[in-house]
Amino acid sequence: MRKAAAAPPSETSQRVGETLSVTSPVRPRALVVGFVGIVVLCVIVSAGELIAKNIQIGMMQLAPALVGVLFVLVAGNQLLGWLLPRWKLTPAELAVAFVLMIPAPMITSRGLMERWLPLLVGVNYYAPGNRWDVLFFPHIPAQLVPWDPAKGARQDVAVWFYERLPGGVALPWAQWLVPLLVWLILILAVYAAFFCMTVILRKHWVEGEKLSFPLVQLPLEMMLQPQTFLRNKLMWAGFVFSFGLFLVNGLHQWIPTVPEVPLMIQLNPFFTERPWNQVSYWAIWISPAAIGFFYLMPTDLLFSFWFFYLLGKVQEAMAGAYSENIPFEHATFGAHVAYQGAGAFFMLAILTLYSARHHLRHVWRRAIGAVPPDEAEKREMFSYRVAVWGLVVSLLVILLWARYFGMTWQVALFHFGVYLFVQAIIMARCTAEGGLLITEGCFTPMDIYTFGERQMLGARQLTLLSFLDGMHTRDLRGMLLTGLLDAQKVTEQARLRARRVLWLLVGGVLFAILVALVIQMWLPYKYGAMNLYSYVYSGASIQFFRENAPFMGTVPTHREYPNGPLFTLIGALVCALLSYFRWRISGFPLHPLGYAMAPSWGIVVFWFSMLVAWLIKLPIVHYGGMRTFRLLRPFFLGLIFGEFLAACMWSLIAWFWQLPTPTFPWP
Repeated sequence: MRKAAAAPPSETSQRVGETLSVTSPVRPRALVVGFVGIVVLCVIVSAGELIAKNIQIGMMQLAPALVGVLFVLVAGNQLLGWLLPRWKLTPAELAVAFVLMIPAPMITSRGLMERWLPLLVGVNYYAPGNRWDVLFFPHIPAQLVPWDPAKGARQDVAVWFYERLPGGVALPWAQWLVPLLVWLILILAVYAAFFCMTVILRKHWVEGEKLSFPLVQLPLEMMLQPQTFLRNKLMWAGFVFSFGLFLVNGLHQWIPTVPEVPLMIQLNPFFTERPWNQVSYWAIWISPAAIGFFYLMPTDLLFSFWFFYLLGKVQEAMAGAYSENIPFEHATFGAHVAYQGAGAFFMLAILTLYSARHHLRHVWRRAIGAVPPDEAEKREMFSYRVAVWGLVVSLLVILLWARYFGMTWQVALFHFGVYLFVQAIIMARCTAEGGLLITEGCFTPMDIYTFGERQMLGARQLTLLSFLDGMHTRDLRGMLLTGLLDAQKVTEQARLRARRVLWLLVGGVLFAILVALVIQMWLPYKYGAMNLYSYVYSGASIQFFRENAPFMGTVPTHREYPNGPLFTLIGALVCALLSYFRWRISGFPLHPLGYAMAPSWGIVVFWFSMLVAWLIKLPIVHYGGMRTFRLLRPFFLGLIFGEFLAACMWSLIAWFWQLPTPTFPWP
């Protein structure tokens, strides 16, 4: 693949050397601030997503909660500098606290906790009436769940989770202990693989392809140039517009006479005639923060995202003119469009690794000792030898775990191979190059392995996959790999020692798991999961049991998606063709990443914000040049900052007073 066209460098990147000319010292107080921030983030994310239900404040790749906490930290630090100068944190210390906090909202939200805990009890609670106790329970290993698969449905540990604890009954930690520890083996092995992949990929993406990492530009601006950032009038203009919008919409929830600004318009009701009534879910979501982020995105990639999304809708309409579109369970598009996206994912992963082949060869030679380590390798979190063999060991632990609980070697290798080396890499690429706020795919590995003939896997494997798909491969929001790569970018810009940052990140991950686990175990047993966010507890937690139930019997089933292989191949070929044109034709406007991501939920939500950002940015760059682009940049950072801080404020209101809150445009 051709090197990515980097977005215009931020003023922060250009001036960072003026702020931190050498590797910066860090005092222990920065660690204290970071760990306290983790606790605050776990509380805010749980409040916004589970109690308020309509503020998804942690599942994005740069969580609004993280930006809000960082603002309070930066503003408080400036005030501290006036009152007690010796206690003021340096920019490097702010960066340390920020790096510590990066994993927390991801782990608290879709990245782990909101999928992990409900998954282990949902199948037991919802089993009556659908024969899941007959279909699945005999194949569920007792070590994986906090209830006894031999004792039937609706056991106390599950009922209390969904309907709250009876008075005087203690939270049943003893029943949860073994399954939590068993699952932690798999979770930590996957996270270890992500750490190793971060070290292997970082140099090529940061120094070779010079990807811009748009998501960290706002935090870097706040940390490394706080006075410049806080005194910029354009930034505050963007902030007032964005924050004021959600203040008004929030007041509307309390005082109906206050007008509400609609931020979502569903388009399907406007298209009632064939073939347009065959188009799947289609809506306009308006997010000032998303427009702000996409202003920083390379123009060709920005165009490609919304263009290929609309092209997918045209494909659905064309197919709908002749037949009924076959819906696809794992994308909000018809199956023929979703499978094109899957094929593009595979091809793009292959091309991404191929473009890094020289670097990967260099890494391999270091790993086997053919070439001694050099000075540049010391800028990584750990050596290439540790990264390569650590990745091998992590993958081996993952496969052994899956094999022990009933997967065949080939299914386990395909499932986790696709998750780690296709889905995870493309999601990381989306944030590093494109700044996508929501990383989401349009398929699971088994969609490709079986093309709908799931019965070939057998009842035992389908049961385990009902857990694993719910844990990892379906909802890719909050994926830790993207956060680790962003943390490495912050490390570079803030002149921190990468080897020390490794232990910060490891500590931040482990502490976030502990804090989020305690909070999200307490919440459902206190309030009842039925009274919390339904998507987490009654949707995603049982999705794959519901999908796989028809295939658990002995009666042969037909292929659900007979043209799946054809459209997967078409998607791969189109992606390869787009990559070839970008390599051969200078300025070719269509990006293969836009084609691959078009059927994904992130584009479904943000396509209109992308279109608006493109319509704003194109004339600015064309007529005003890069000088005007940089001049207006603080306004768009203010849009991000205002919306995200408003989300934090309303989440805390929901936590402490259980009052209604406005809906934020990140479903």
